[in-house]
Amino acid sequence: MKTPINKGNMLLVANPKSGICKVKDILLDLLTIFTKAGYTVTVYPTRKSGTPEYLKEHAKNYSAVVCCGGDGTLSEVLRGVCESKSGTPVGYIPMGSTNDFAKSLGISKNPKSAAMSIINGTVMPYDLGSINGRHFSYIAAVGAFTGASYSAPQRLKNSLGHFAYILEGTKYLTKIKPFEMKVSFNGKKFKDEFIYASVSNTTSVAGLVRLNRDEVCFDDGTFELVLVRKPRNLKEAAELITALLSNKLECSCIKLFHTSEVNMQFDKEPCFTIDGEKLEAQKEVTVKNHTRAVNLVVPKRRFI
Repeated sequence: MKTPINKGNMLLVANPKSGICKVKDILLDLLTIFTKAGYTVTVYPTRKSGTPEYLKEHAKNYSAVVCCGGDGTLSEVLRGVCESKSGTPVGYIPMGSTNDFAKSLGISKNPKSAAMSIINGTVMPYDLGSINGRHFSYIAAVGAFTGASYSAPQRLKNSLGHFAYILEGTKYLTKIKPFEMKVSFNGKKFKDEFIYASVSNTTSVAGLVRLNRDEVCFDDGTFELVLVRKPRNLKEAAELITALLSNKLECSCIKLFHTSEVNMQFDKEPCFTIDGEKLEAQKEVTVKNHTRAVNLVVPKRRFI
C-alpha cells in the first residue's frame, strides 16, 4: 500500500559533481523548498567512499533520505539505506547525465519539480538487486554498449547527456566481441555466445535497451533478464540492428525472461556495469532479487 511521506528530519545526500546542473547551483532552492514544507534538513556531501556506510549507521535517524545526484549516487544511497534496515523512504532528485532510473519512475529532470514531487509524493516498496552480494539499484549488465556508461568522458556526458551515450555506444558496433556464457535460472540451463546480457528493474537503460512498462513491475520479486545472442548470419544481424533502433525486442537474437535469481559463468572475465558504474571483472556472478528491500518516494500521478 502506498502512503504519503512523513514530515520530520530529512537527510539530503548531495553529489557536488553530478551531471549538467551542479548541486551547489540549486542547493539553496532545494533547502528552501523542503524547509517551507516543514522538514528539518541536514546536508551530507558525498565523498569518494563512505556514503553507504554512513547511511547504514544513520538512516534510522531520519524520516526521509533524499539523494541529489546521478544514478551512481542513488545506488550508493539505496545500498546504505537497505543495509540500515530502517525502512526510511528515499526520494530522488536526478542530477546526472542520463538518469535512467528517474525516467522509469516518472521523476522530473527539473530539480525543483522533483523536490516538489517528493513533498507531495507517495511511498512505494522497491526491489533491489545484488551481484555476488553487492547491492545495486536497477541494473547489472555485461557486453555490448555497457562500456559506454563509463567510457564516455564526463565532459561529453555533461554537455550532451543521453546523446553522449549513443555516440559512445556507436563506437562499439564495429568492435563487438561475443562472449561464451553458461546461464542458469528458473530451472533452465543453457550455453551460447552472447553479445549482451542484463538483469534489471527498469524500463530505460541508457537509451540503448528499453522495456515496455507492462513488462516491468518494481516490487514483484522478479527482475527482467535480457539476453542478446550473437547473430549467426547477416539476416539475423540486420534483424538485431532494426530491433535496437526501433527499441523493440522483437528479434530471434533477443530473449526476455523474468526471474528472481540467475547465475552466469563466462569463458573469460568480462566487465560488468552496475547502475552505470564499472564493476571489476568476474568469471562467475549470481544476481539475486531482494523483494521490497527499500521504500521509494515517487510522484503520485505516475502510479495512481
